[in-house]
Amino acid sequence: MNFLNNIKLKYTSDLLNQSIEKNEFSNFQKHYEVLKKIDESVANKYIRYNSFDFIEKEELNFLFNQNIIWANSFRKKDTDLVTNFISQIFALTSNTKIQHLNFYEEVLKTLSEEEIKDYQFVNDVFLKSHYYFQMMIDNQNPGVKLMNTNSAFFEYNSKIHFTHHKLTKCLFYILKHPYQIFSELKQEGLTSQAALNVLCNLENKPTMMEIHKNGKVLSCPENSSSWENNVLSWTNDNVQTSLRGLIIFYDDLLANTEDKLITIAAHLKEAGFEIELNPLEISKIAEKFQFDQRNTIPIEISNNEKKLIDRDCGALIEKFFSKKTLNYQNALNAK
Repeated sequence: MNFLNNIKLKYTSDLLNQSIEKNEFSNFQKHYEVLKKIDESVANKYIRYNSFDFIEKEELNFLFNQNIIWANSFRKKDTDLVTNFISQIFALTSNTKIQHLNFYEEVLKTLSEEEIKDYQFVNDVFLKSHYYFQMMIDNQNPGVKLMNTNSAFFEYNSKIHFTHHKLTKCLFYILKHPYQIFSELKQEGLTSQAALNVLCNLENKPTMMEIHKNGKVLSCPENSSSWENNVLSWTNDNVQTSLRGLIIFYDDLLANTEDKLITIAAHLKEAGFEIELNPLEISKIAEKFQFDQRNTIPIEISNNEKKLIDRDCGALIEKFFSKKTLNYQNALNAK
């Protein structure tokens, strides 16, 4: 950077600092855009360290785009169907182009190696940076993004959350019965105890998302917590209302595919997307969904394992699956 640019950088930075100190943002956008042209990395630092304050300022709404659709679940693989359906709905009924991104994987791709070193643990620095993560992903990937995570929603210091309505257009949360998840974990090779550890987060630690970048392994935590906490966090009434959420039962998606596709498309339209609810196009998507994809893995779970799961998950099973649990119980009794 030449001498003149250094002077411009210092002068513009001083103006932005004064705006922040005085809490006066009428000229902030003009100075910020100048700084981005001089040195975007310096401009990004203002976002990194202030995003959780900036998001509450109406004068700074230019920094935030409602470009994210979330499709989340306790296990990321359980978002695949909804993600696929949403992509097809947009392709067939809208001119809007969307990108599908794995949230924390994209965080690791977007941030510098030096920054990632600060995000190795679920601590206050990590939690306070989630608005920044999403803003940087949006800068790197303009337009509508369909993102997935199995992280639990969180609230930090009352005013900072996993995401914000100024960043998020709408939310889909896919809910699967814990008996089914437990059985799948065992069929994937886990012991009964290991499957219970995952379902109930008995070891109280996050998984680590990893990617290979520039010959190095980069990682950050993805805190799914327990099934109970994950479900509670995303189905919370305030979260559902502020983020325009829709809860989708995984089994219903398999059993009543066309009806659920119409519900998903209607939810996208209500969130503000230009979706044409064409029943014929929705039927085409449902028809492509092969019958063998509707077959769920048989539930293999003992009565003792069921009791252990009920100890931690029983209240939410009763709340969300009271009419469905009889089918799961019948499956157990039929063994």
